[in-house]
Amino acid sequence: MPTSPTPEPVIRQIVDAMRTLAGPHPGFRPVHAKGLVCSGTFRGSVDGPRMSRAPHFAGQAVPVTVRFANANGNPEVHDGVPNLRSMSVKFQLPGGKSADILANSVEGFVARRPEELLEFLRAQLPNPASGKPDPEAVPRFLAAHPAGRGFVERVMKRPVPASYGQTTYFAEHAFRFTAQDGTSRFGRYRFVPEAGESFLTPDDAGKRSPNFLREELESRLRTGPVAFRLLLQVAEASDPTDDVTALWPESRRLVELGRLEIAGISSTSDADERRLIFDPTNRTEGIELSEDPILLARSAAYSISYERRGKGE
Repeated sequence: MPTSPTPEPVIRQIVDAMRTLAGPHPGFRPVHAKGLVCSGTFRGSVDGPRMSRAPHFAGQAVPVTVRFANANGNPEVHDGVPNLRSMSVKFQLPGGKSADILANSVEGFVARRPEELLEFLRAQLPNPASGKPDPEAVPRFLAAHPAGRGFVERVMKRPVPASYGQTTYFAEHAFRFTAQDGTSRFGRYRFVPEAGESFLTPDDAGKRSPNFLREELESRLRTGPVAFRLLLQVAEASDPTDDVTALWPESRRLVELGRLEIAGISSTSDADERRLIFDPTNRTEGIELSEDPILLARSAAYSISYERRGKGE
């Protein structure tokens, strides 16, 4: 587990606030509660080793476990409800090791530091006196945090994906990648669907089955694998690498690291949901953490959350 400069009580308070906002759903994650687990393979591209000496970029096929999810904390949420969608990938490496990538359907994040995230979450909590949230609390937070406001606006403008396999997923954090020749650079991952993107209006999405994203993926997989290209957006010297709220210009170079193929939904998806942890700090040789304080706090938060859901809380 990486060492986080954030005090442990702050991380626990973040998990507590998320669980309160999600409501009582014992055994489930407090966010991204509704998901499904898939299996597949990843094969690195020719350019992969030029970016990083990580073993899964070397060119050989490696097994992967993939989890798609809705960011909502309610495991029964309708698939048409507008919100973030996520894609988490665990690469199975030699020697029983693994490396993870976590990505969302909207770039960036709402807070730069864990303390700011806690402030944002608490702004949504009910006031003990009234039992209702202060309607001005979130607007006050966003007015004081323009980058966070920009993220919320992007989420609100993003249409509902018509398929888990037809949306682009952006990893929030920057990492330092060291190549076979010893050169290093910072970059951010993104998964781009080979089938292109497809979206629905909230009205159309709301008229579909509550589980239409799973049903659509099951139908799609019956005709063949679902594929994504894993790209690396390469930072330039002026790009902040410790600020998860800061977007880099779209003009930055994109390098293809490899191709991911999803072959099917796991037959034990529900059990997999309970046991799996996807952690962006879980990486391997050739990939180093940045100084991003949100990134450094995530592993501890996941450990707390996993312990609690393992107890059926």
